[in-house]
Amino acid sequence: MALGSRGDVEPFLAQAALFDNSHEILCVFPEQFREEVEGLGYAFEGFPAEFLELLSSQTGKQVMGGQGGFFEKIKGYLKLMKSSMKLQNRIIEVQKEAIDRFQPDRVMYHSKCLYGLFGGLLEPSKYIAVHAMPCLTHPSSKYPHIGFGKWNIISPFWIKLSYSFVNGVRRRMLKRFLGQFYSDHPEMDFSPKNFKELEEKILTNIYNISPSLFPKPAEWPENARITGYLHRNQKKDYQPEPGLENWLEKYPKAILVTFGSMSNTRPREISEIFVRMLSEMEIPAIINTSWGGLEKVENAPDSILFVNRIPYDYIMPKLYGVVHHGGSGTTHLASYYSCVQLIIPHIIDQYFWNRLVSDKGLGPKGISVHKLNQKNLSPVLSDFWSNGKYLENVSEMANRMQGESDPNLVKELIMNPKS
Repeated sequence: MALGSRGDVEPFLAQAALFDNSHEILCVFPEQFREEVEGLGYAFEGFPAEFLELLSSQTGKQVMGGQGGFFEKIKGYLKLMKSSMKLQNRIIEVQKEAIDRFQPDRVMYHSKCLYGLFGGLLEPSKYIAVHAMPCLTHPSSKYPHIGFGKWNIISPFWIKLSYSFVNGVRRRMLKRFLGQFYSDHPEMDFSPKNFKELEEKILTNIYNISPSLFPKPAEWPENARITGYLHRNQKKDYQPEPGLENWLEKYPKAILVTFGSMSNTRPREISEIFVRMLSEMEIPAIINTSWGGLEKVENAPDSILFVNRIPYDYIMPKLYGVVHHGGSGTTHLASYYSCVQLIIPHIIDQYFWNRLVSDKGLGPKGISVHKLNQKNLSPVLSDFWSNGKYLENVSEMANRMQGESDPNLVKELIMNPKS
């Protein structure tokens, strides 16, 4: 069960592939992924399509793109929250109904799928939390909670407080959404304290992240396992667009510019800024328009190639670097394929990955999408393109990540969570 955009769904599809030939699999994702999931041969039940449509609305774009002044942002957040809360009850019903019908042996769930916590309290050996990013449930002494990733918090006191605050508020809100099920189990204690104990110390937590990028903190308990970044083969059925391979031969040192499934309120302006700067610096680039965060610019030079879909595992091994939004999956794949990175963060965890990439020397620290302009992009793009130290660091990181993910360990944790 995963609720969100592609970056939220991909870790679950990668794990599903481990059991293709041995188990029956049901994927409960947003309705927009039905065709793709059923094409992979899995059963599917859909969350209301309105959830992702909400993120693509004008309000969603303003929030995710960080546009407007302080009060406009607060107003947008509140409007988005109000609309999403209306959907939340139906989303939770879909989770419960799917589990009741399917009667699974194991439930692997995303942190946004709140029914996973309720079920986990009833049957802790049956439910497994899967995370595509750290700094959520289990605190890090170095980085604040992912929700505060935008701010450079370095005080140990405030770092610790960020986890207590966010997770405390979240656990107290559970009653609002899950309280309707409490009466069926009068013997259970559904207090925030019990949910905290469940999440932090009891449930198996699989972090689908690289220990080379983010080593397991010493303070994490045994039930929190960093298993390496597991990803599936997305290129096997891919047919390159006409002219792509010839373009790559013509420009052997090139980059990819992609915002994945992120959107913003000024895709045309941002696309024009990138085309202008890439042209001036003579940087050949493939621009992936994807979900609309970037747009095709007319009269762009031959060194700029626009595509609307391209598997990262096909294109990244052929590139020097990637300019991207900073999603967990894109950050991991760029590191895995030895690409220098420049992150243009949009929301939440992307600011964390931006900081981490900079800390590891895999690229310069990027600029928030809502502050991006030609003046501040120029020096970081130049540094990204010409600093040889980044290329040395990403090559070393890529070597460390090869073979780091152990599919057998992931299967063992899923089949025998107590082991």
